[in-house]
Amino acid sequence: MFNFTIQNADFLNDFYFEFKEYIKIAYAFSAKYLINPALMENYKEQEKLTLILLNKSIYQNMFNTIAQFDNNMIFSALSCLENALYNIRLFYVLKINQNNLYKYMTDEYFDLKKCEEIADRNTDIKERNEFSVKDFYKEIKKNNRFEDIKEIMPAQINGDNLYIGLSNGRELSVKLQDKVRGYVISMYKALSFHNQMFFNGGIDKDFEELEGRIYRKFMEYIKLYV
Repeated sequence: MFNFTIQNADFLNDFYFEFKEYIKIAYAFSAKYLINPALMENYKEQEKLTLILLNKSIYQNMFNTIAQFDNNMIFSALSCLENALYNIRLFYVLKINQNNLYKYMTDEYFDLKKCEEIADRNTDIKERNEFSVKDFYKEIKKNNRFEDIKEIMPAQINGDNLYIGLSNGRELSVKLQDKVRGYVISMYKALSFHNQMFFNGGIDKDFEELEGRIYRKFMEYIKLYV
C-alpha cells in the first residue's frame, strides 16, 4: 500500500486513507441515488442508464487510480485519473441540462467543450467553484503524455536510481510523493464537485458524516499547504 514518508506524512496518510473510504461510500450513495425512482422521476429509462454507467465509469477509474498509486505505478494511475476527470466534466454538463443529455445520446458530434462554455456563461460568478476539474484534467493529460520531459524526469529519480520498470520502486522520490500529494487532494476536490450533482439532504446520514469528516481534514490541509 502507498505511504507518504515526506513532511506531514502522518497527516497525509490519514487523509489518503479517509479519501479511499470516501470513494467507496460516495459511489454507494450515488449509485443508489441514480436508481431511486422518486429522485430520478424526471428522467427517461435510457437517460437514467446513461447517467448510471457514466457515474460507474467515474468511480471505477477513481478506484483504479488508487490501486495504481498503491503499487507505485504512477503513470498508469494518471491514465485512469484522466478518464475519471473527463467523465466528471461530461456528467456535469449532462446533469445540469437535460437537453445536453439528449444531444449526447443522439448526436455523434456532441461537443463537450461547447456545452461547458455555455454552462460557464450561464453560471453566476459567485456560484462558480474555484477548483476547475477541466484545468486539473489538462494538467494530468500533460503529465500523462510526457509533453514536458524536463518537468517529469526529476520526479522519477530516487537517490541514484531511475526506475524504468512498471512501478517507481518501493518508495517514491520526495518530488514524486509531493506530486501524488497534490493529485490526491485534487481528486478529492474533483469528486466533491461531482457529488454536488446529487442532493443528499439526510438521504444518507453516514455519507453526510463522512463528507463532514473529510472536509475538516481538507481544511487542515489548507492550513498546512496554502
